[in-house]
Amino acid sequence: MCGIAGILRNNHLETLGFDIKKMTDAIAHRGPDGEGQWTFLEKGVSLGHRRLSILDLSDVAGQPMHYHEKYTITFNGEIYNYLEIKDDLIKLGVTFKTTSDTEVLLAAFDHWGESCLEKLNGMFAFAIYDKVKDELFCARDRFGEKPFFYAYVKGNFSFASEMKSLFSIGIEKSVSQHMLFNYLAYDIVEDPNDKSSTFFRNINQLPASHCLTIDANRSLKIKRYWNIDPKFQIEISQEEADTQFLKLFDDSISKRLRSDVKVGSSLSGGVDSSSILGSILTKNPNQHFNTFTARFDDENFDEGEYVDLLRKQYQFQENFCYPNKNQLITELDTIFHHQEEPFGSSSIVAQWEVMKLARANDTIVLLDGQGADETIAGYFKYYTPLLYELRKNKNAFATELSSIENHLNERPFLSQSEKIRMQAPALYDTLAKSTRKLRKSTIGQDLSSEFYRSNIKSNSPFHRDDNLNEFLYNDTFKYGLGKLLRFSDRNAMAHGVEVRLPYLSHHLVEFVFSLPSQLKIQDGWTKKILRTSMKGRVPQEILFRKDKKGFQAPTSWMEDPAVKELIAESVSHLKSERLITNETPINNWKYIMASKLMSNG
Repeated sequence: MCGIAGILRNNHLETLGFDIKKMTDAIAHRGPDGEGQWTFLEKGVSLGHRRLSILDLSDVAGQPMHYHEKYTITFNGEIYNYLEIKDDLIKLGVTFKTTSDTEVLLAAFDHWGESCLEKLNGMFAFAIYDKVKDELFCARDRFGEKPFFYAYVKGNFSFASEMKSLFSIGIEKSVSQHMLFNYLAYDIVEDPNDKSSTFFRNINQLPASHCLTIDANRSLKIKRYWNIDPKFQIEISQEEADTQFLKLFDDSISKRLRSDVKVGSSLSGGVDSSSILGSILTKNPNQHFNTFTARFDDENFDEGEYVDLLRKQYQFQENFCYPNKNQLITELDTIFHHQEEPFGSSSIVAQWEVMKLARANDTIVLLDGQGADETIAGYFKYYTPLLYELRKNKNAFATELSSIENHLNERPFLSQSEKIRMQAPALYDTLAKSTRKLRKSTIGQDLSSEFYRSNIKSNSPFHRDDNLNEFLYNDTFKYGLGKLLRFSDRNAMAHGVEVRLPYLSHHLVEFVFSLPSQLKIQDGWTKKILRTSMKGRVPQEILFRKDKKGFQAPTSWMEDPAVKELIAESVSHLKSERLITNETPINNWKYIMASKLMSNG
């Protein structure tokens, strides 16, 4: 886990070395254990690196790393199956000088070229310069766990792990009005229709599961190297599915425990993180293991009782932090500096404090449960597409709807509009079309008319999915998971901590997507396959919890006088920028974030 940066330039070559140093200095927090820069002045190429040492802590494994006097790499992330790939390469006659995954990645690229990406199980963002071809090859992992930002203007290309590196060398910091509008009007921090966009006009990001090539003529080509077919389904029994899920899950965890530094896990008390801990300690009961949990004074948000349940079953060292509303005020500017773009709510402070706690306890690697909700169907919103799938089978539909309503203690679960959509789709479309103008009038009602007219488009950034797998695909690859991965990466790397996500092994995700919907949601229970396969490893009280909390901060934080003052200042700022006219209380957090963005932009 590190920070990377690079420049391919046609002019101003005299400042190339100086500029790459500025870029790596801007992200020094991502790599507190070392730095390196390499410049090939003849071709106008420079690569930089900040190192967080995880595998092979020796200096020989430092970056940028060179290979056969042909390739030079700067790499951020981990290749979890590097030992297996290394064994394959050794059988092909390849020799190695280090025990790092970086050298394995270089050797794999040298041997298989771009197709080496198919073999990688990991999280990564890297750039490899081919000195012979004068060509730069870059790639980002399948889910976008590791960031890759770039600016490309008239053949000049620069990239980095964070945008602040690009700003440090003079890339214009101009806020995207389109992204700002989408955020204020629709409360989205990504553009689901353009995964390369950011909140800044001059900077793009390489989408997840994509690679990029800059050839000798400095032309840019981007392509997708991996995808999932959400329509592909297999026939399998519950017992067979549980067995296969456990096998893939255990393998994912085992590979993500590979490290030359201390490994722990974040623990919320929910089924996702509890399953990770239970699986680790089931396989290694005598392992000294640290967990890190955010606690709250408000019992409606605190999950300490579930950590206590796990402690009755396993031996581990729990560590607690107690985020509070004062930290929201004192830490907010620092957190926004690292996040660089708006984030969803004040709950990010809880995750921030967990990462800080891990680093204070010399735990450099944390396993975390992110990705389970979006791939295994963990949110209550997934009930609706499941019911839509079942609508033609009246008995199955009625049984599942009743289970959902009992589960949520909510009757009716479906609105009258949703019932019409499922039972009479033609009528629904007619009614929707006739009321579209009325519904549009409520979008961005607090925005200034000028800002609204300049940015409103007829196409909504959202779309309707009437199939559970397609809904999960949308949340995993278009809008949902990506923003959470950004929040996590920046929070962790601000403290020099690496987060690893066992649920995002692509082998596991491919398997889960191939399962029938009823193995993901059944009898009102979300993530059914996880709950059934973890029996014995996780206490029943956790496996079959009906509430869902995660990293939620108490809503009372927003009522604090200091926070209210911040809201008022933010509203005043946005009004002066002619972005909003009449503020709406439900949008208070968005006003804070938009004001921070404008102030930093």
